[in-house]
Amino acid sequence: MPLELNKLEVLREAARSGNYTAAAARLHLTPSAVSHAIRKLEAGLSRELVEWRGRRLVLTDEGEYLYRVCERVFGELDEAGERLAGRDAGIEKTVVLGATVEFGSTVLIRKLRPLLEAHPELRLDFYFSHELAQPLLRDEIDLAVDCRPHPNPAVEGTLLFREKYSVVAAPAFLKRHPVLKPLDLERLPVFSLDKEGRWWRNMLEAVPQGGRPGFGRVIAVNHVRGMINAAVEGLGVALLPRYTILDELAMGRLRMLFPELKLLEDRFCVYQKRARAGREKNRLLARFLTSMRVDEFGDAIGPSPRAKSRH
Repeated sequence: MPLELNKLEVLREAARSGNYTAAAARLHLTPSAVSHAIRKLEAGLSRELVEWRGRRLVLTDEGEYLYRVCERVFGELDEAGERLAGRDAGIEKTVVLGATVEFGSTVLIRKLRPLLEAHPELRLDFYFSHELAQPLLRDEIDLAVDCRPHPNPAVEGTLLFREKYSVVAAPAFLKRHPVLKPLDLERLPVFSLDKEGRWWRNMLEAVPQGGRPGFGRVIAVNHVRGMINAAVEGLGVALLPRYTILDELAMGRLRMLFPELKLLEDRFCVYQKRARAGREKNRLLARFLTSMRVDEFGDAIGPSPRAKSRH
């Protein structure tokens, strides 16, 4: 059976989206048309390409293989279109760089001027979000600087930095609520990106089992900068990336708790789709990111080995 590009595009988008409804919306089709296209592909190949786990679509081994082929083929077609349109001939190269909100606004924005001055043909747009995996798979961004793993086989990652964390509170808050050990946090308000307190994993897993607090008062704040400001105002205790609070610590507006604890560290990687890694604009930005120095943040962001991530 000839493999029709339109049906392969449907499979590709369904795999990215995880369900027919989202894929249909992106392709301007109906969910039934998406389902029909995939059934036709499966019938023509005499292979099952997708299966359902609850309400989420996942690929079979054969579907995964075909998806990887689609990524390469459509990636090369996109690149051919750019070159034939003249956008890859030194005239203009538009690239969208994704990053976590705080790292992007605090670190990346301050570091990219030398790249842009050296390459005036580069048109750089930014996409800052806590969720970067799906935008990368959907080609909404070209590269992502993220501390969360991207396990999709279509994505490759290169290690950049180690991100260290600190537990902090305002001196006035600590005067009212002395904190000597992690268990003291059970009775105090703590800030978290999620209401369940999963944000605190880097501290909790560093504490011996019997000394781990069970948080009773979790205040959800969906932005790191919001947690910093709330902690400075004495509203509770925060777990924060250390590079984001160097000024607050130096000025005494926040005080570090449990300095003897070796908290878990996150690793920032630059992620990109394998099918796009060979593009000139991707190579240019990836090369700059992997050589970027962050010495002014000292021990708050440590170097990582310049090796390929397993994600």
